[in-house]
Amino acid sequence: MGGTGVAVTGDGDSFFSNPAALATLNQNEILTFHAPLLFDTLYDSIGYVNPVGTHNSFGIGFTRIGTTDILQTQTNIQPLSTFSSEELQGLLGYGFQLVEGIDFGATIKYYREQFFTYQGSGVGVDLGVLYHLSKDKRDFRQLGYRNFTFGVSASNVLQPQVKLFQTEDQPVRVFRPALSYLFEPSSSSTLWLAFESEIPQTGDLLFKAGAEYGLNKTLFVRAGFDGVSPTAGAGLRVAGFEVDYAFNQRDLGPLHRFSLTYRFGFFHDPIQAQKIDLLKWVARSYTKTGDYDPAIQAWKNVLKEYPDDPEAVKSLRDLQRDRKNAVQDQLQAARAAVKRGDFDKALPLIAKIMSLDPGNPEARDLLKQVDKNLLVSSNYVRGVEAYSKEDYEMAVQYLQTVYEINPQYRDVKHLYHDAQSHYMPLQSMPKELTDLYARGVDYYMGGQYTKAIEAWEKVLEKDPKNYLVQRNLEEARSRLKDKPGPGSPEKQDSKNNP
Repeated sequence: MGGTGVAVTGDGDSFFSNPAALATLNQNEILTFHAPLLFDTLYDSIGYVNPVGTHNSFGIGFTRIGTTDILQTQTNIQPLSTFSSEELQGLLGYGFQLVEGIDFGATIKYYREQFFTYQGSGVGVDLGVLYHLSKDKRDFRQLGYRNFTFGVSASNVLQPQVKLFQTEDQPVRVFRPALSYLFEPSSSSTLWLAFESEIPQTGDLLFKAGAEYGLNKTLFVRAGFDGVSPTAGAGLRVAGFEVDYAFNQRDLGPLHRFSLTYRFGFFHDPIQAQKIDLLKWVARSYTKTGDYDPAIQAWKNVLKEYPDDPEAVKSLRDLQRDRKNAVQDQLQAARAAVKRGDFDKALPLIAKIMSLDPGNPEARDLLKQVDKNLLVSSNYVRGVEAYSKEDYEMAVQYLQTVYEINPQYRDVKHLYHDAQSHYMPLQSMPKELTDLYARGVDYYMGGQYTKAIEAWEKVLEKDPKNYLVQRNLEEARSRLKDKPGPGSPEKQDSKNNP
C-alpha cells in the first residue's frame, strides 16, 4: 500500500509505523518480515503483539538492517579483509484508548549501530495518535464521512544518542500525518484507502498513497505510491496464517518484500464475554427449537459484537440453509394438499411457510387459492342450511356467492335457482315466462280461471320449482271449484288477487 500504515487500524504491522494502532487490535499476532535491499543489504524484522484489554495492547519487535562481507582495501585497492555494517532496533510499545474515539500509543526503542569496529547505542521514543470518526462497526457498511480515521505519528521524539566515532549521531525526527478510509461492502470484503505524508526534520517531503481490497477475508490485492515509485502487492490468509508480497522499482533495480503473519486467539473482555455468552445462549435456544427468524437475528447480534466469531458465522449459514429447505418441504406438501382439495390441511402448511418466509410469492398464491375455495365451501354449507330451513332469502345470498365464483361447484346451480324461485319468483323467470305469467294474472283478475290455469301451467312446465306460480295455481283451482253456475254473478275478492 505504498508504505502507508500510520492510519491503518486492526493490523499488527501498523505497530511499527504508529504505536497507537496497538489500541485497535483484538488478536495475538506474530509478525515476520524479510526484504533484500540494494547492495546486498538485508532488512529483517520480527514482532509480537498481545491484547491485554479492550482497546489496549502491548507490542515488542526487533529489526535489523545490515550488510555483510564488505571489503576492506588499501589505497592500491588490495583487499585485506571483510567487515559488516548493521543497525539494530529493539522495540517495546503500548497503545490504549485515551478517550472514546481517540487512541494513543508510545514505543520505547533501543537503537544500536555498528560499522566495522565502531559501535554505539542509545534509547529513543516514538509517539502516535489515532482519531476515529466512527463509534460503531456498522458505520463501515455504508459510504459516509464516518469511515475516515486520522492518524499522526512522530518517530524519534526522544532521539537516541549514538556515538560511533568522536561525535554523536542522532536519527532524524520524522512526522507522519495520515488518514485512511475503510468501506466494508459485505461482512467478508474490505476496501482500504490510505494517504500519508512523511515530513523529516531535515530533508524532502514525501507523499504516499495506497489501496487494498480484501475478498472473503482470504485474498488481498494492493497498490500504491511510496513517494518515489509505484508499488504493488498481494496477500493470502489461510487458517490464521497470512503470506504477503510487495514489489516496487528503484533506479538501481527492483525490490521484493515478504512477510509472514500468524494470528491466533481473541481477547474477550470479561463483561463483554458475559454479554456474548448470553446472546449465544438465546441464539442456541432458538436454534434448538427450530425458530429460524429469532435464531438468525440472535446470531446476527452476536456477529455485531464479534464479526469473526466462527460459531455465529457457521450457525447463521446453517440456519439460512435449513430454513430454505424447510420452506421447500412445506411448499411441496401444501401444493399436494391444494391439488387434492384438502384445504383444511393446506392452510396450516401455508401459514408455516409464511412464518418462515413472509414474502414467499408461491405461498401467497396458494393462500389465495385456499381462501377462495374455503369461501366457496363455507358459503355453500351455509346456503344449504338456509335452504333446508326454507330461509330462501339467506340461501340466495350464500349460494349466489358460490355460483358467481364457481357455477359448477356441486349442485349449487340447481339450489341457487330454486331458492331464487321462492325468494324472487318473478326476477328468476326469463322474459317470455314473465309475459306468460302476466297473461295468466290478467285472466285470473277477469274471472277466467280456466285460462289462467292453462297459462300458469305452461309457466310451470318451464319453471317447475317456481313457488309463486305453484301458489297461484292452487288459488285459481280453488276459485274454479267454488265458482257459481251460469247466470250467477261472480264476486271478486280483492284481497285474494295475485
